[in-house]
Amino acid sequence: MRQIYTSPRVENIDNVVALMAEHGIETTVANRSNYNRRSWQGFSYAQHQDDRESWAQVWVSHADDYTRARVLLREIGIEPVIRHGEELAAARNPTPVNQRQHTVVRARRIALLAVLAAFAMVVLRYLHVV
Repeated sequence: MRQIYTSPRVENIDNVVALMAEHGIETTVANRSNYNRRSWQGFSYAQHQDDRESWAQVWVSHADDYTRARVLLREIGIEPVIRHGEELAAARNPTPVNQRQHTVVRARRIALLAVLAAFAMVVLRYLHVV
């Protein structure tokens, strides 16, 4: 099974599943919200949902149908899910905050190495090796 589509909106998931079924592509849905639960909330564009792993996901059951499913989604104007696409984009185009974090981490590592080197020199002098 391979993931083909993800969305926080149940209607979008249902439409994609219906499209795939119409073309004979077997799919399953993971992380589907349950309307009958007390904790269920309707979708809201105003509410930020950064955790895409909690969204409902459409998976193609047979690997042979995956390319046909991707073509179908592209025909209706939806770009299929790319695994780790957001992480790749973030790695290729780091934000100033990420660049600053990497610089800080690098400086801390250099400082730690300097402290360890000084400690090693003190220990070696104490043991009369140097």
